[in-house]
Amino acid sequence: EIYLQKHPGAFWVEFGDFFWYRMEVEAIRFVGGFARAGTVTPKEYKEASPDPIMAFGQAIAQHMNEDHMSATIAMVEHYIPGLSGDNYVKEAAINRVDSLGMDVKITRDKDNEDRLPGQPQQFKVRLPFPTPVTERKDVKVAIMEMTNAASETQKS
Repeated sequence: EIYLQKHPGAFWVEFGDFFWYRMEVEAIRFVGGFARAGTVTPKEYKEASPDPIMAFGQAIAQHMNEDHMSATIAMVEHYIPGLSGDNYVKEAAINRVDSLGMDVKITRDKDNEDRLPGQPQQFKVRLPFPTPVTERKDVKVAIMEMTNAASETQKS
């Protein structure tokens, strides 16, 4: 009944091969890719809420990628040791923005094999925000703060 209240057009529930299952969660193992994995207790899972930035984070990423890639490159070079200088980072595309930071896909100089031997030409890094954010305006403030810090370093 609850399912049909939320999905009134769910005609498939009348099919003979449609079954209902109730799960009692005992343990959760999160495997999120990009070197992210961990265990979540059922209590933590039940009390969790969606990341508020995910609702509009992709629009922010697209805007940054289309209009401000040089700022993203500057942030990467400033905050990730070993990636600055010599035009090593050719592109820095933001894949995801959430309340804690940004996932960025780096395309490095394919001819520079000395900087980080064995590093693939494309790889991902995580740029954490200085503090967690919960609103769109906070994301802009965090990115501006990070960009300004990167700019100050480039000047000196």
